[in-house]
Amino acid sequence: MTWPSGETAFVTGAASGIGLGIARALAAGGAKVALVDLEGPGLTAAAEELRAAGGSVAAVALDVGAEDRWAEAADRAEAALGPVSILVNNAGIVSSAPLVETTPKEWRRHFRVNADGQFLGMSTFLPRFLERGGRAHLLNTASMGGLMPIPGVGAYTASKFASVGLSLTLREELRGTGVAVSVLCPGTVATGMTTAEATAEHPAGAHPDRVGEQVVEALAAGRFLIPTHGDYEPIVAELHREIEQAFRDTDDRHGPDPSARMILGGVDPTDSILRREATGRV
Repeated sequence: MTWPSGETAFVTGAASGIGLGIARALAAGGAKVALVDLEGPGLTAAAEELRAAGGSVAAVALDVGAEDRWAEAADRAEAALGPVSILVNNAGIVSSAPLVETTPKEWRRHFRVNADGQFLGMSTFLPRFLERGGRAHLLNTASMGGLMPIPGVGAYTASKFASVGLSLTLREELRGTGVAVSVLCPGTVATGMTTAEATAEHPAGAHPDRVGEQVVEALAAGRFLIPTHGDYEPIVAELHREIEQAFRDTDDRHGPDPSARMILGGVDPTDSILRREATGRV
């Protein structure tokens, strides 16, 4: 049996777009899929479509930013389909506004869905994964806006940088366990976020189903970073060259940093600091 056949996946934002594309690819690969989204006709239609195609699915209504709803949603999915071993934190929102025009309410709305939702998904399912043991996988959908600045959507970009940071840290903390981590960084994909603005000169982007297939292939291969479009490589590389040059230009007036040397030596400096604080030595 080839992975993910027989596994159970919990996919947020699954009523449309990338989430539905991933759900279709998982179901096509033999996985049982909990389709998770805000309650509505889109969620019902997605579940009916996958069932008609022979998939084993359950529809679970959930606002991913609602902390008090996650445990119930996880329990409902597992009661219907069995223990979840694949978490796809895909739900996300975007709206356009320069940062100077972004209200605190809109800023918090982006982080509630795009960052808090992923943290809540992780904190709900990761203890279950670790307790059960065996192979499990956690995917966070970030964006190319999590690897490079995108003017005009600052709240979205900042929340997607948070998603990448969450994923990078999770990968380090889960080394040596059976839980793998991936982060999806899509470019332009033909979802509800882009199709309304599509033109002949600027098409809507990649088909969500092709993105879903790419994701499942990457998860099966254990890849961490999943970009959808290589076109962005020169832009991201230029940003990294700027960062590297800044380190070359530093005059190191502060002397060596013991934490950096500990990391390079394979030691976690945070553990050392916390131990000193616990014993009253700072």
